[in-house]
Amino acid sequence: MKKSPEKSSIASSVFSYLDADPYIRQSIRLGIANLSAIAGKIRTEKMPKSSLGAIKAAVRRYGGSQKFYDYSANLRELLKKTRMSLTSNAAVMLLKPHTFTYADRIFKALGGKEFAMISSNDFITLILPDEHVSAVAKAIGRGNILETIRDQCIITLATSSELEVKPGWVAFFAEALARGGINIREFYSCYTDTVFVVAKKDATKAYELLSKLL
Repeated sequence: MKKSPEKSSIASSVFSYLDADPYIRQSIRLGIANLSAIAGKIRTEKMPKSSLGAIKAAVRRYGGSQKFYDYSANLRELLKKTRMSLTSNAAVMLLKPHTFTYADRIFKALGGKEFAMISSNDFITLILPDEHVSAVAKAIGRGNILETIRDQCIITLATSSELEVKPGWVAFFAEALARGGINIREFYSCYTDTVFVVAKKDATKAYELLSKLL
């Protein structure tokens, strides 16, 4: 028997809603979801004119039709090999794209201190010790600086090279920070190191949240 256009439309809307909500998807995957509660939530937020029973049926079909990859289980051994460190007094400078040609000046202004420079088509992000912001600004000219964000901290997760073939690594940690209401100011990776830049006010909480995962 073919589904009616109305039921197909409801299923499509429900599937789209669930695709966009990782937390509900996780509860469905684990088999601990209250389907009635989920259906009620969807109906209230997105589909007030649709039948609650039809929405619940679509939620049930969603759970049966999806192939979920449990990336958290796949990461357990890798997490045991991971070390975490916290660096305070960092800053983020957003630069104009042509500033990359001043790389030598930036290196000299930093005096051998560790930093990260990330380039895209339209911007350059420079993550550096806060104490060197003025020196870099003087070296490249303040007109090349779009914004400077100070009072940042750097959380570095160092692990093994297995990281490169383990899906879900970044999502695992980023999701924990999102649940804690912590904004990731910048993110980058360098081989086995994964780096999150967060505001100083959030650093202790972020470190504690991520520590619980290791």
